[in-house]
Amino acid sequence: MRLSDYQLRNRLGAKKEILYTDKGLAETIERSKAAFAESEAKNDTSYAEFLYQQSRYIHKRWWILQGMLLLLIWFMLQMTESSIYVQRYMGIAASLFAILLLPELWKNRNANALEIESVSYYSLRQIYSARILAFALVDFLLICAFTLSVVLTGTVFAEEMMIQFFLPYIVTCCICFRVLSSNRMGSEAFALSLCVVFCIVWTQIVLNEEIYGAITLPVWIAVTIIAAGYLVYCVRRGQDNCVKMWEVSTLWN
Repeated sequence: MRLSDYQLRNRLGAKKEILYTDKGLAETIERSKAAFAESEAKNDTSYAEFLYQQSRYIHKRWWILQGMLLLLIWFMLQMTESSIYVQRYMGIAASLFAILLLPELWKNRNANALEIESVSYYSLRQIYSARILAFALVDFLLICAFTLSVVLTGTVFAEEMMIQFFLPYIVTCCICFRVLSSNRMGSEAFALSLCVVFCIVWTQIVLNEEIYGAITLPVWIAVTIIAAGYLVYCVRRGQDNCVKMWEVSTLWN
């Protein structure tokens, strides 16, 4: 059926009105975003203040549990007079120390809060970098206090501390951050499973005198350095690609 000129003009006018409305709405949104960003920029907080704000969202019970775990290891070393087997079981405690990070690292992802954070003024990268830094600072203080208390008193030698505690701790952190930064295997349960498997393998290595004795100190040092470098890579990869991997887009940044 052929439309009359009047009907054609009405339809064309309606389409133009819709286009004008959509264009006006898009301009309003862009101006609102610009006004919001300008307003926030005037009251921009320092990174120290931002770090403090983000640290308040972290449940402090995980730091308390980490501190209690280190205290338990210290008591065991003192009561057993630094038994060689207790020292070698420190690797399990070191892995558990790192595993206590899992609930906080996966909290927002499990709660599907990434979309909410993506519309905040600060980007996902800034938010997660601040929380990771807060965790790193507290863990650094806890580990430093524990290390000094056992090394300076002669309970554990420095090289044994590196092998039995720092190496398994770093490897467990590598597992956690590598899984967290993956969009294919990003399950918290999968990360926990890998950590448990590593604990079993590590225990078999350190309790086997033939295998443990065959690995020299330079090899342990090299493995620790490689693991630390890979941990830095995993953290940076997660920070650089967090938006792409978690399939969200930031609104303001």
